[in-house]
Amino acid sequence: MPDSTLQKGPMTGAAPGVRTVGCAAGGAPVGFAGTVTSARMLLETVCSCGGRHVPPAGSEAVPGPTVVGPFASAGRLAQTWADPATGTLGRGALAQMPLYYAVADGTGTEGRLVRFSTDLADLVGSRSEMWSAAVAAALAGEALPMPLTPYEGVLQLACGTTLGTSGGRERLTLDELDLDGLADQARRITGRPTDPRGVVRRALRHAVDEALAAGGGNGILGDGGGIGAAALAAIAPARLRRFHVHLDVPVLDRRRGRLAAGVEVIDGTAHWHRACDTPWFGAPGDGDPWPPAPDLLRPAGWDTAPLLSGAGLVGLLTGAAETPGRLRTGWRQLTMAAPFPTLFGRPGWRAWNPPRGDDPPQGSGDQAARPDAFLPGGWISPAVAESGVAVTSARTPSHLVPIVDDTTGAVPGAASLQTVLDLLERPPRTPGDHRLDPVLVCAHPVVLGAAVLLARHGRLRLRRRDGYVHRAPLLWDLVPSGLWPADVTPAEREALLAAAFVTRRLAAPARRAALLAQVEGSPWVLAERLRAVLADSSRMLADARALQRLCVTAARHPGPWTSGGRS
Repeated sequence: MPDSTLQKGPMTGAAPGVRTVGCAAGGAPVGFAGTVTSARMLLETVCSCGGRHVPPAGSEAVPGPTVVGPFASAGRLAQTWADPATGTLGRGALAQMPLYYAVADGTGTEGRLVRFSTDLADLVGSRSEMWSAAVAAALAGEALPMPLTPYEGVLQLACGTTLGTSGGRERLTLDELDLDGLADQARRITGRPTDPRGVVRRALRHAVDEALAAGGGNGILGDGGGIGAAALAAIAPARLRRFHVHLDVPVLDRRRGRLAAGVEVIDGTAHWHRACDTPWFGAPGDGDPWPPAPDLLRPAGWDTAPLLSGAGLVGLLTGAAETPGRLRTGWRQLTMAAPFPTLFGRPGWRAWNPPRGDDPPQGSGDQAARPDAFLPGGWISPAVAESGVAVTSARTPSHLVPIVDDTTGAVPGAASLQTVLDLLERPPRTPGDHRLDPVLVCAHPVVLGAAVLLARHGRLRLRRRDGYVHRAPLLWDLVPSGLWPADVTPAEREALLAAAFVTRRLAAPARRAALLAQVEGSPWVLAERLRAVLADSSRMLADARALQRLCVTAARHPGPWTSGGRS
């Protein structure tokens, strides 16, 4: 596949077959921005040609809706749109393009004014201050719940919602998602679930074909060694060029020698070093070279090709885990007279582990509230939790996920939908972060519908082998035999990147002293405990995640530290 075939077509996120009105180059819409009141909507379209276009001056006709989404056949379900005719903004239940908005009082009789954009930088600007409660939540490692953003007054439209202005006020409409209808629609393409492997294969092929339609039928696939990327590569080997972003980071660097044949390597170490050495960047994840920035792909001529990702496919096609109190793997192996390893740090004979009323809840308790100074994050003051409660208390489940019926158990397919929503409703990136947004194949309605269909027929199961759980066995059946998957989970990757960041960023004593001086006197940090951690290299590595959050938030948002968020 020559490189020239990858240079045709619009940027990732463009709606296939849609062209921007007023673009002489024939570009496609990749975003939009504007304002809306109860009387009118002013809209400009962000085009793949690099410019922004507005309706021609003097035109009396109401322009049609501007839609953005990678899958045309899914319609509004997988699109983000602005419709001047109805004065509404919307984000489909499976839409991958985020939409941000801010509400203010309008002038005259227009009532409320809503400013909106698919780019957060249009609303907050380059010098906007972060919400102090969000700074505290970021320091504690808490994710911002929908619809909040790090900037007070700027909100993100949740999946499956429509925003309009009427009666002098803004109104949100929560759309419904029929999982059974989604499964029935998927069955028309994938067929009956008598052959689960065939259902998954046909659903993935349909999604890949539609995602690549905007790029002339070819695209690129990020391959970090996961089973999801391997399954997509097996579906369309001739149309997807696979690449791996390499980092000279301990443990992560060994992946380069275990890639499948045909995977090309792009060195992202220089990008990583710039992120570590930059005085500030917005969030810990902003320094991660995945997803890639255009300058990483530009030398190969891939920066305009559709970029696909297999993230979420494993969780989508994995059955529910066993509930506490059931016979576990060790007991099953005893009945088969097979030897077994130690299970989760306990002897193998403790296969029966029923829950007890006096057992403490797993994972409960805030690290900042624990008095032990030797625990990770023990230098974070309890005042952080108090300051961040304004945002952390807003966490609610998505209205799209069906409620569990106690009489029948979990709703089939609800866990698969939650996996997709967790990827779609992600925290916003820092303004100015221009990394590409890969197309999530798991968010295609046919792929999700196929997972729901298989869940309804009990086809999503866990496979056990030698005392270990193998997730997504249907995906394993699609890839060639002998695959050597990645041995690092996403959570472990984050921990390794955090350790590498802290090792490089705080290597010099002058940098550690500067960090201590910046947070000195802050009610959010127990300075003596932090000083003890920074003086011990082993404790720095053990506390790398919290230290990375401290470096990033202190450098990017120095204002709230001295006051602890109090004005």
